[in-house]
Amino acid sequence: MGYNLATMMGDVKKILQDECQLDIDKLILVAVSGGPDSLCIADYLHREEYQIAIVHYDHNLRQDSALDANVACQFAQVRGLRFILGAGNVAQRAHEAHETIEEAARGERYQFFFQAAGEIAAQAVITGHTADDQVETVLMHFLRGSGLNGLGGMHYRWQPNAWHTEIPLVRPLLGVWREDTLSYCRSRNLNPVSDPTNLDPAFFRNRLRLELIPYLETYNPSIRKLIWQTAEVLRKDGDILDERVGEAWAQVLLAQGEDYVCLDANLGKVYSIGIQRRLVRRAIEHLRPGLRDISFDAVERGAASFAPATQFVEQDLIAGLKIISETGKMWLAEWDAELPTNEWPQVVGDAETLDGGSAIQLRHGWQLSAQIVDLMELPSYSAYKNNDQNQAWLDNEHVRWPLVVRSREEGDRFYPLGMRGHSQKLSDFMINLKVPHRARAHWPIVCSGDDIVWVAGLRPANAYKITPKTKQVLKLNLTKGD
Repeated sequence: MGYNLATMMGDVKKILQDECQLDIDKLILVAVSGGPDSLCIADYLHREEYQIAIVHYDHNLRQDSALDANVACQFAQVRGLRFILGAGNVAQRAHEAHETIEEAARGERYQFFFQAAGEIAAQAVITGHTADDQVETVLMHFLRGSGLNGLGGMHYRWQPNAWHTEIPLVRPLLGVWREDTLSYCRSRNLNPVSDPTNLDPAFFRNRLRLELIPYLETYNPSIRKLIWQTAEVLRKDGDILDERVGEAWAQVLLAQGEDYVCLDANLGKVYSIGIQRRLVRRAIEHLRPGLRDISFDAVERGAASFAPATQFVEQDLIAGLKIISETGKMWLAEWDAELPTNEWPQVVGDAETLDGGSAIQLRHGWQLSAQIVDLMELPSYSAYKNNDQNQAWLDNEHVRWPLVVRSREEGDRFYPLGMRGHSQKLSDFMINLKVPHRARAHWPIVCSGDDIVWVAGLRPANAYKITPKTKQVLKLNLTKGD
């Protein structure tokens, strides 16, 4: 560690092109804290004629924090660069959100950075994270418990991230050590500030830097370099796995929205447990981008849901998310998410009446119609053997008009065709036919008086079946438009 500055910046130039994928002619927002790392990358980008603007966020955690802002502001003014300043009460946010000061500060500043980046149409947000930061991050993940992704550390380009789906977070200095950014600043007569909070052992990352890493160096003086190299290898190995997971994701993904993801459990169960775990992580990351502590237990609960579900199961997952197991499907969703039901007929609202020759509209383009016909007008005299579940052919003589179409009610009982006149709770009937739990409450029920004559799309009632004595047939038809 510690090498020729020309070589160092040559490596950074290659990283900017290959890993960070930045366009030199498009605006970049550079986060400058006032320290050596961020001043180093901001100065280098300006020298290389990248189009940059400078942003600084004052956390108001120190009485003299405005000095840091002044350093960033003067850096921008001397070079004729746009300067954007933000500030907030991090201590208050930490208290209200039950976060550590570190978590609250990180959340506040990045939220501001990406808001500002969007307002000025920046192609990326750049930070000055170095190889030392990478080592600290990997150790932090290891101590908290992590898989391959966490042990691979930070990426040079992170997109989508916790704050924006389209604007990446870019870290060109992940291969450069802090001592080298200090050397660069000296060579360029830059005067970075030193944040005294970086010496406060109350902060977890500071204890890693000030206590744990020096202790590990007593075992191996090159421990920082070795950890960095290990992270580099693991991150590249992770990229290979991500390609495989991407292929699996394309196969198992059935639907996704802002607050839910639906995966094909039958297809997912054929993959190895390693792929299943990564599929779960990818689903969580879609719903909680940037969530840092995804526990082993949460991932295992998710992976276990690829096993065939024999009944509806809903359980807590992590960070306000739930996991739902249905026949052939698994859902990861917000607890209050309204999951799609468009593949099934669903009653719109209050009960509606249905006359012969009329139709009513259901949700998602479904329609339920009634038609009275002579038995001989049906396709064949074997009408009472109709096999189309979306049609019901009933003996009109027993029907009381008008029919009522409603949703399920407490205490409903049903006499299904084929059960020899035995009744069954409608709730049990739906469970036996594996009707998904979320589709049951608004499933259309067709009634004649107090009798259920057809659970639409599932089964007609035994008492209304067609017999050789039937003369007129009530034909109920369930269809779905485009």
